[in-house]
Formats: sequence, C-alpha cells, structure tokens
Amino acid sequence: MKKRILITGSGGFLGSRLAEYFEGKAGFETVSVTHEELDITDALAVSAFFRAIGPETVFHCAGLSNTWQCEQDPRASGRINVQGTENIARACRENASRLIFMSSDQVYTGTDSMEPNKESDRVKPVNVYGKDKRRAEEAALLLAKEAVCLRLTWMYDHPAQGRTPGTGLLGQLFEAADRGTPVLSPVNDYRGITYVWDVIRSMERVMELPGGLYNFGSTNRRNAYETAGIFAQAAAAETGILAEVKADRNRFGALPRNLTIDTEKMTSCGLQLGDTLEGLKRCMNDYGVRWRYQGDRAAGQT
Repeated sequence: MKKRILITGSGGFLGSRLAEYFEGKAGFETVSVTHEELDITDALAVSAFFRAIGPETVFHCAGLSNTWQCEQDPRASGRINVQGTENIARACRENASRLIFMSSDQVYTGTDSMEPNKESDRVKPVNVYGKDKRRAEEAALLLAKEAVCLRLTWMYDHPAQGRTPGTGLLGQLFEAADRGTPVLSPVNDYRGITYVWDVIRSMERVMELPGGLYNFGSTNRRNAYETAGIFAQAAAAETGILAEVKADRNRFGALPRNLTIDTEKMTSCGLQLGDTLEGLKRCMNDYGVRWRYQGDRAAGQT
C-alpha cells in the first residue's frame, strides 16, 4: 500500500524539488500544493483539506523565506510562518499525520560562540524570520505528536532550466559570470551551505526519525567569502568564466556571525550530508560538469 504524503509550498525552491522527487518514487502517493491551492493561514481550509486527503506524512515547506521581506512586513511573516504552521500542526494532530517541519539555522543567535551550534544551545534569534521560525518550531512540537523540525542551512542547486531557481550561492555565481559583475561576500559570516538534493534524498530516512529538533545540512568551517570563491571555481568549470568575488569586510564586521551547525545528533541517527565542499562536488557531478577542486587560492577573489 502506498504511503500518502502531503507537500506544502510546492511552488517554492525546496517544495518543488521535493515534490519532483516523491512523484517519481515507488511506494508513495504524493499530494503537493502551492500557496494558491491551499492558504495555510486559513485554519478551516487547512482542516478541511486534511480531512479530504488524509496524509500519512506532511512535509511543511510553505513559508515566507525572504528575510528582508519578513523585516519589512513582520505581520505577514507571523501570519504565514507562525500561524500557518500552527494550522498545519493542528491538522496533523486531528488526522494522526506525521509532521516534518522545515525550520532554519537562523533560529540561532549567531554571536554567542564560534563553535558550531547545537540543538541544545541557547536560541535567541536576531531577525524576524529567525524569531518566527523558532515560534513555529515550538508550535509544531507542542501541537503535533512526534513532529520533526529540521533546522536547515542555506541551500542551493545547479541553475538548470525548468526548475524554481531560488537564491542559492551557485546560481548567483553563474549569474555573476554571465553578467561580468562581482559578487560581494562577507568575510565575517560563517554558515553551512547545503546541496538541496542531498537534503531531499535523505527525506525517506527523516520520516523514520524520533520527534524533535535536528540540525540538518552540511558542515562548513570556511567563511562566506572563502566559500563563495570555491563556488566560483565550480561555476567557471561550466561557463569558462571565473566570476570575481569581492570581500565585504563591513557586514558583520563589528560582531562576526556564526550559523554553522553541529550535526552529531543527525549523524547518530544514520544521516550524514558531509561538508559543503563534498556537497558541491556531488552537485557538479550530478549535472555532468567535470570539476576538480583547485584549492581555496585558485578562486578569483579580491
């Protein structure tokens, strides 16, 4: 018997790829909805939709993920990211559905320590998006039995035709090479960056995890500037043009930001995505691009 899964936010970067993956997977019946098809802020509509389809597992990807937009319109962020998640979590409880909620590494304060953040660390988000994701985590864990909350890092994909592009780093470097414009990247920002298909291919295992919070993504000890230089190398292997990466020493200059994640909890459950460089190698290989890492100094950085 096929497992029926529901994917919210299937018009977005992660949700669209997750729907693509499961729709071609044997043993699953996939229902995927965009925000036009299901308004997650409407509790009655969400409840009725769940009763009609009866999902066994729900991948809740829908949300307002543009951090600048969340700052400009915090009420919209609260309505979509918090209230919407509450509605999904209640519907999961009412229908005995398992909830897999896509949270973010931005729940972490980012300034307490330069060590990778652990799930047990103090959480004090500094922006609206991070604060609302934390509130949504609390609602998911409170309302939905055995809910799993994945604290995802920034993700990327190869900018292939026919897919929702998103704002991933690799796509930015392809665009910079095409336009001949530099990419400005902060020296004092530390963060894991994860190949989205590494996340997606792990989701069947995620469905078996015990409920709780999980850091979920690639590890990375390089700063954002160094990381962007490596991604520029990879993009150049396909375009033949090495995009210029410029150092931004002002952003986070007064207080470095560290959103890197400790993945011990995830790996103890048999899930391992490796580090950011390993993921980039898999990405280029998946898309048939021959690329060999030349070392950090080979990047076109200034």
